[in-house]
Amino acid sequence: MAHCERLQNSPLKDAPPPQEDLAGNIVREELAPFVRTGALRVEHVSYADKRGNLILTYPGRTKKTVAFVGAHLDVVPADPKEWQRPPFALQVEGDRLYGRGVTDCLGHVAVLTDLFAQLAEHKIQLDHSVVAVIIANEEMSNTHGIGINRLVKDGKLDHLKNGPLYWLDSANFGPTLGTGGMATWRLVAEGKVAHSGFPQNGINAAELAFAATQALQAWFYKNYPPHPKEAEYGFLVPSSFKPTRVQVENDTLTKIPGKAIVEGDIRLTPWYSAEEVKNGALAFIKNLDVRDLPMLGPSRYQLGEAMGTVKLEAIGAPGGGIACDCNSLGYQALAEAITAIRPESQPFSLTGTLPYVRFLQKNGFDVQITGFGRMDTYHAPNEFAELSHMRDGFRILCHILERFG
Repeated sequence: MAHCERLQNSPLKDAPPPQEDLAGNIVREELAPFVRTGALRVEHVSYADKRGNLILTYPGRTKKTVAFVGAHLDVVPADPKEWQRPPFALQVEGDRLYGRGVTDCLGHVAVLTDLFAQLAEHKIQLDHSVVAVIIANEEMSNTHGIGINRLVKDGKLDHLKNGPLYWLDSANFGPTLGTGGMATWRLVAEGKVAHSGFPQNGINAAELAFAATQALQAWFYKNYPPHPKEAEYGFLVPSSFKPTRVQVENDTLTKIPGKAIVEGDIRLTPWYSAEEVKNGALAFIKNLDVRDLPMLGPSRYQLGEAMGTVKLEAIGAPGGGIACDCNSLGYQALAEAITAIRPESQPFSLTGTLPYVRFLQKNGFDVQITGFGRMDTYHAPNEFAELSHMRDGFRILCHILERFG
């Protein structure tokens, strides 16, 4: 936590990259005595300066594996003005641990470090090798190809297909049965500037943008309604298409704007294709006749030869969600462990996105998902975790290892 200010990972172009090795080196130092004795193996795999991934291995008697993957060394940015506590230092208040990253995801890194230290210290005999992959660059950034996706593509994790893989970057124990896919979009509306006292002389780009966005939403909800399997998986909400940011070019309240930009995201339960939705939305707007959009009062979207226009573009590449295999031995072991340690916990799914779980599942890994932090503090000001929850998380991991032996 002392380094978390330099672990911030921002998608802004001028933001400095995080230095994950600052935290990774602490893990390596903690485990170094056990590496020297041969009880553990720690591999540092780096594809960018000061931004390494760690692969921890506690060898078992067979080639079978139990893997804990996804705990990451970078954190989302924190604005100290939005916090009531210092975001870049650990604050302990009773059972609560405050600071950026204690839930997402440095608390999980600490749990895994302690797990491997205790396995080595007590010389636990296991059939399965226990592997943890602590990664760089999990949060949204402009840098690609230096984290879990590169490790998979380079074959560094192929051996983890010999057993369950537990993605350790969720919250509220769960298990998390499913996550959402995501695509982002930008709609640009252009009209005709006029004095607001003479609306008959203008094409209001703000009104046009809002009307086109609502038409696009109506198209989406008609074609992508709640899926029958969402109830089975316990999704908290169905798929959604929504605006999240609006920009209107205007320098006065008494001028009808000539340009407006609406941006937003699409969240999809895993039975819908983000690529298909993206292509469908692009086609819908391309074929939209703005004269068919609803107008209020004297507003209009055509004035003589002048016609308002709307254009939609995709921002970045869309990603898919995941539905975990609830019939696998990996899931059964996780569910039993959580029930034993946190019997009040309930399985759930959510349309929040974990960027790499679908990628891992498509590449042949038995991906199951859990996490021991607080869902309501993820990416939030005054982020905190509860030490008792992390202790229970440690016990859950031990219970899983006992199951596989």
